Amino acid sequence: MRIGTLVLYVFSVLAGRYAVAQDRAGLPAPGSACIDLNQSALNDISAGRLRDAESVLSTALVDPASGSERQCRWLILHSLACVMALSGRLVEAEVLEKRSLGILEKGYPPGDPVLLGPLESLAQIQLQQREIASFRKTFERLQSIVLERPTDRAKVHGLAAALLYAEGRYHEGEAEYLKALDAWEETGRGETSDMAAVLGGLATLYVAEGRYRDAGRILDRASAILASAKDAVATDWVKLLSTRAELHVRQREWPEAAADLRAAVSAADRDTQLDSAALKLLLANYAYVLRKSHRGKEARPIEARAAAIQARDSTTGVVDISELLAKSRND
Repeated sequence: MRIGTLVLYVFSVLAGRYAVAQDRAGLPAPGSACIDLNQSALNDISAGRLRDAESVLSTALVDPASGSERQCRWLILHSLACVMALSGRLVEAEVLEKRSLGILEKGYPPGDPVLLGPLESLAQIQLQQREIASFRKTFERLQSIVLERPTDRAKVHGLAAALLYAEGRYHEGEAEYLKALDAWEETGRGETSDMAAVLGGLATLYVAEGRYRDAGRILDRASAILASAKDAVATDWVKLLSTRAELHVRQREWPEAAADLRAAVSAADRDTQLDSAALKLLLANYAYVLRKSHRGKEARPIEARAAAIQARDSTTGVVDISELLAKSRND
């Protein structure tokens, strides 16, 4: 499940159903300046310009003149969380999305549709960090909301599939992934990164089941979609290449696995700021495969780099976004 299109939710909550909710809860709708700001960020996200989107949103978050009042700040936090997640900075993304939800929850009941986008985003972030218990609780909150749009149904089917996969219920998980694929086709987004992400999840399930031919076929389709998708970012490729490498490892195809992981590391280095834990795991997997390929000389600098990440984390332990959040006004 890809997180990027969750920022599109911004514009549905600003439409009719948001107006109804604001009458009930008394939280004013974001003004035109706030909508324009988020539209600018959305344009950057859709074009894969994550650094530009982050700059726009971060500046707005700490600048009262940019519309950081309460009814806008939750929206900025939500959009910025999506950017952080797409950049692979999941710890920061989770902090931001919880802040966004914290603002909304003061004005809306638990099952209000206004909460849907941030809850979907938080669930995906927790899933990517393998926080299964937290993910399950967030998903249960999602299930209390009536889903009105095909895109929401597609995302929730994908989340349900991921939860079933994590619980080892592969047959039920496959059925949910197929429902998600059908829903994305219904929305007209059958050739986008969202579809590729669901295909990647289905391929991971097939690998776990030992259905290697099916997994390879699905990964080829996902790769073709990403190659032409305008909104594809580096983390999309890191996930797909890592899954394909796992498929090769299961079949003891070490050179092919090494090539995929080398490409994944290159993508991570070129375009994204992966969380240190994710990058360390990627490097460790690459080094392991290199050694299985009898390429120990190449593996050693990769192992040293992974060790350096661990050493750096033990001395810092500070999330980058904390300073930014400290400068924003209290909710």
